[in-house]
Amino acid sequence: MKKFEKPRIVSSKCIEFEATRWNGDMIKSDFVAKLKEYVDFYPVCPEVEIGLGIPRDPIRVIDDKGELVLYQPSTEKDLTEKMVNFTDGFLDNKSEVDGFILKNKSPSCGIKAVRVYQGYGKGRPRNGYGFFGGEVLKRFPYLAVEDEGRLRNLKIREHFLTKLYTLASFRSVNESQNLKYLIDFHTNNKLLLSSYSSENTKKMGRIIAEQDMMDRTELFSKYEDIFRDTIKKDVERKFNINVLMHSMGYFKKELSSHEKSFFLDSIEKYRNGIYPLLVLQNILKSWSIRFENNYLGNQTFLEPYPEELIEITTVYE
Repeated sequence: MKKFEKPRIVSSKCIEFEATRWNGDMIKSDFVAKLKEYVDFYPVCPEVEIGLGIPRDPIRVIDDKGELVLYQPSTEKDLTEKMVNFTDGFLDNKSEVDGFILKNKSPSCGIKAVRVYQGYGKGRPRNGYGFFGGEVLKRFPYLAVEDEGRLRNLKIREHFLTKLYTLASFRSVNESQNLKYLIDFHTNNKLLLSSYSSENTKKMGRIIAEQDMMDRTELFSKYEDIFRDTIKKDVERKFNINVLMHSMGYFKKELSSHEKSFFLDSIEKYRNGIYPLLVLQNILKSWSIRFENNYLGNQTFLEPYPEELIEITTVYE
């Protein structure tokens, strides 16, 4: 069984941990509940941390002549300074996490579609970010960051888990500063990284090839910079298809014409959104076992996260 590094995730505390929402509720998430067995969670509620009670009167983000303010209408309190100070202090100590799962549309934790009101009246709001969630995106654009609402989508769940476990694996290698571990990481992740950017993957390979021309610290630093630039992008379906086609080439002499035709037809179903990526990954995995292709069998592209988590990526909600 393949061994995976255990990811570290900061999560909004109101999602499956404690009833800390403004109305005293806790958000149910089958995804987060299942992940508890496989990741280390660091739950936090920024609103409670700055002294707001449970339950509490709602707060909102205000655009006050170009300056964002965190405001509680019922008490007319400006909570901006408290939230900024807490956010900075908390995130300063979270440089070694791999991802965030945050409450959607929250004025503190939201990362998309947060209502930003124009002034203190009843004007029509625009979309923006929460104070905590927006700072997370600013500081950690390369990490796996999502809200629990978007994670109901199959494609987003697949991408989130793939990115999360890749980041956790690299974090472990980076902490070791062991060159052999880095070479193994690059070798086993070559196809997966190519699905993000084949150009950047080649750049990382060249850095490793030039290992005798720089000291260990410089080598890891240069590799990390390009790795972060690579992983922060969303994988487009067409690039996954390129990797799938390339992978089929490893078996061009062994496969029958019917098998090739079946795989190509399955790729078209994936292209059109009928099949999830894991269907194609499993076909390739079965061929790597059947034809004893250890190189392809060791590629994380075929199994980017624990197979026990497949059930929460295949359920359409």
